[in-house]
Amino acid sequence: MQTKRNIFLWVLYDFANSIVFIVFFLYFAQWVVIEQRVSDLYFNLTFTVAALLLLCTVPIAGVLLDRTVRRIAGLRIATVCTAVFYGLCALCAVYGVPVPALIFFTLGLFAYLFSFTFYTPLLNDIAVPERRGFISGLGVSANYIGQFSGLLFALPFANGAIAFFDAPPRAEALLPAVVLFFLLTLPMLFFFHEEKRSASGVPMRSLSKLVLEQTKNLLRFRGVAYFFLTYFLFNDAILTASNNFPIFLEQVWGISDTVKTYLLLAILVTSAIGGTLAGIIADRVGHKRTLRAILAGWILLLPVVGLITNFTLFVISTVLMGFWFGATWAVSRSVMSYVTPPGQHNLAFGYFGLAERASSFIGPLAWGAIVSGFVSLGSVRYRMAIVAVTVFIIIALFTFRRVPDERRTVA
Repeated sequence: MQTKRNIFLWVLYDFANSIVFIVFFLYFAQWVVIEQRVSDLYFNLTFTVAALLLLCTVPIAGVLLDRTVRRIAGLRIATVCTAVFYGLCALCAVYGVPVPALIFFTLGLFAYLFSFTFYTPLLNDIAVPERRGFISGLGVSANYIGQFSGLLFALPFANGAIAFFDAPPRAEALLPAVVLFFLLTLPMLFFFHEEKRSASGVPMRSLSKLVLEQTKNLLRFRGVAYFFLTYFLFNDAILTASNNFPIFLEQVWGISDTVKTYLLLAILVTSAIGGTLAGIIADRVGHKRTLRAILAGWILLLPVVGLITNFTLFVISTVLMGFWFGATWAVSRSVMSYVTPPGQHNLAFGYFGLAERASSFIGPLAWGAIVSGFVSLGSVRYRMAIVAVTVFIIIALFTFRRVPDERRTVA
């Protein structure tokens, strides 16, 4: 339902879930790997398992949403599961039991990512086509502001100024973030109004066949297939660069963690602004044209960030990169919205969410091969790696040419 209240609740939810994401991303990893001495391999396996669970569940959920289940009902279940599993993980951290903490973290991560299967398609319900870019941009901006707020909220717990359990500071920061996240999601879960849709039953025995059939039908629309390929390529490159960015800062520039934190906060601010501005621009000049310009900007920006040798100019270019982060996610959502044929938005956004979080595959292999294969070059190999992943964005710009130019269904 296209009401101001629904839009506000939708944006507030994006703000809320980013808090628990950023706090666990920063502090749980350090607690389990550094303080508990759990192998990096085991920690990274949690992401692999969560991705596999998504791969098994997202397509089925997409088909069920398109035929039977209300989106807000699925969002409520996924959100409660996220809070429960992350909360149990936080309690395990407080009491110093790393193995159960890893298990609950994996389940919490899966529930968190799975929630977007229900959350993102609601964009079509709350916004008319000509305003989806703007509303999507608001959601992305709220997400980055939430991450910014999460860092500030967790700081007193992480530095030991506030302690409830007499546990390590990094463990203390987790449970308050889960509680704040759940409290801020309650307005969406209770007061969001979704219009009733006619449901058609799906026998469970034929569900797998139906998923395959619906997926084939979806990919028959060239715009959808080519956009999935485009998105996989450029998202792979961007995620690879961002995931390795702290290592890049350490190996190339050798700056302190304090400087890294300030730089991250600055990037989050510009990301929030970039998401909103890009949405407005896309509504006015066209979504495909805007995303094409964004990809062209990445092709220029990543090599500059990788090769520049003056730290002041590096900081300027990195903060500028924040605008591109926010703009990329905002306009990608709206493009996905208009290229998807009617009646298949839930399945399409399910795959979109899966690609958004599991597409970092080829890029890390390329990055790892370069960094490991040219050890004798020292920090230069990290500069080479960040330039190398730009190739994926160049390829994506070519595949993007096959995506339809404006909001229309292409048979």
